[in-house]
Amino acid sequence: MRRVGDRFILVRELGYGGMSAVFLGRDEVLDRPVAVKVLHPDLDDEATGALFRREGRTAARLSHPNIVQVYDAGEAPLDGREVSYIVMEYASGGDLQALMDRRGALPEGMLSRVGVDVAAALSHAHERGVVHRDVKPRNVLLDERGNPKLSDFGIARALDTTQESRAGSYLGTAAYSSPEQLRGEKVTAKSDVYSLGATLYHAATGGPPFAGAPIEVANQHLLKEPIPPRERGARIGEDFEALILDCLAKDPDGRPDAARVNDELCQRDTGSVARRPGGTRKVARTAGFSRAGGATSAAGPSGVGAVRQRLGSKGSRGVPGPPDETVSLPTRTFRAGSRQRRTVAVLAVAVLLLLLAGAGAWAMLGSTDDTTGSQDPNPGERKQAAALEQGPEKEPAGRGGQGSPDEASGDTAAGGAEDPGPAPPLQEAEQAVFDMYVDQSYGRVDATWNALSGRLQDEVGSPEAWAQQEDLYTFTYMDYIAPPEATAAGDRARVAFEARLDHTWGSEVLSGTWACVVEDGEWKLDRLEDQRTTPA
Repeated sequence: MRRVGDRFILVRELGYGGMSAVFLGRDEVLDRPVAVKVLHPDLDDEATGALFRREGRTAARLSHPNIVQVYDAGEAPLDGREVSYIVMEYASGGDLQALMDRRGALPEGMLSRVGVDVAAALSHAHERGVVHRDVKPRNVLLDERGNPKLSDFGIARALDTTQESRAGSYLGTAAYSSPEQLRGEKVTAKSDVYSLGATLYHAATGGPPFAGAPIEVANQHLLKEPIPPRERGARIGEDFEALILDCLAKDPDGRPDAARVNDELCQRDTGSVARRPGGTRKVARTAGFSRAGGATSAAGPSGVGAVRQRLGSKGSRGVPGPPDETVSLPTRTFRAGSRQRRTVAVLAVAVLLLLLAGAGAWAMLGSTDDTTGSQDPNPGERKQAAALEQGPEKEPAGRGGQGSPDEASGDTAAGGAEDPGPAPPLQEAEQAVFDMYVDQSYGRVDATWNALSGRLQDEVGSPEAWAQQEDLYTFTYMDYIAPPEATAAGDRARVAFEARLDHTWGSEVLSGTWACVVEDGEWKLDRLEDQRTTPA
């Protein structure tokens, strides 16, 4: 069993770079997974060791949810040789480069999320006098919930340092480096913003701004303007494209700082109206999608409509089965206790009917006593029984709108169901399903829980049980293959959809039909039917 220090066991190698190897480790004292970076023994000279140790000290100065946390650092024997090591937080979701290799170019929602979090991490570092100098997809890690975390401050330097240790030396990755960094000039916080822009450009288009041999890439960074991302197929709006290109300005003074990048992306995520291709408008949300409704939906396609337009969906999906019928048995079971509750409800109704029958018989006997001139010892009970007996006879008039207000009130008191009122438009049922999976991809447990009907909430039991059942905490991203499409089903809606769901453990394609009901004037998701799940 290999270990470094007194408490860190090396389980397996995660990656191997020019300076170090990274291992998945286990902290025996706190019993938690960690990442252990070990400097290659043949590089562990005085200068390189000092640079490596500085990485640990630099990262330890920074405490931010989007920066990989450093737990320990030191020197210890490994395989018979003295090595330098750093122990860090373990991000189990891999890195942004691996995500792009698997998915290709990322759509605006995921891209916005990455940009917000990495810009926040850079802003935190810059406020504390630290320039990262090597922002790139490989250094953006993802935790088990898909949250981006900036890592590898190995070549970070303080802002007041204007030269590298050797004049004219270059440290960084050419594909994402700023022009001033490539020229060996003073590197500032704006240099990190350029690298962030190059990283977002890569994530949006599927490739870095410039390609070729390292020297060719460096010359293009110095002399050539990048092709606008949307001309390379990026699925982003004009404003987002403009922000990326601003970050890639050749002159550092023309770039925003990291705090401004974070602010602009946060404004998009919390409801700012952004121009979209073709003159449409969209209310931006964290996931890059919007809710239909109000003046926004009147102004152009958004939310489900925007995705349907992008996918080229036309008309009905042709949901099988007659539109006035809802499947009664779901293919997805949420909780076993529901059948027991139904049994109890049936028994309660049977007991109530027996009581009503007994009350009616009592009333009839009392009426006979009156006609024969006998005394009624309990006239109040006889009147109450008669009222109970007459209640069901008044119900049709009350529910049909023919009876008086008093009669309608009496129907409700006698156990008649409340009229839920007119159903909202079917488009709102589509939007409810649409938003629920977008919220799931961001781990918004409360939002997804509130999208469920009261009946389904009773079946599941609690928001925590729902999160565990849906595996929300491993969600990294989702994308609709076919957006939600609703058809009427009596007083319900049936909403069919197909989506790709990405988790830290892999991807799957989920399709099915949600039966939606109206509660408090809104569509709620009540039961998932015809569920089909296949590996992506």
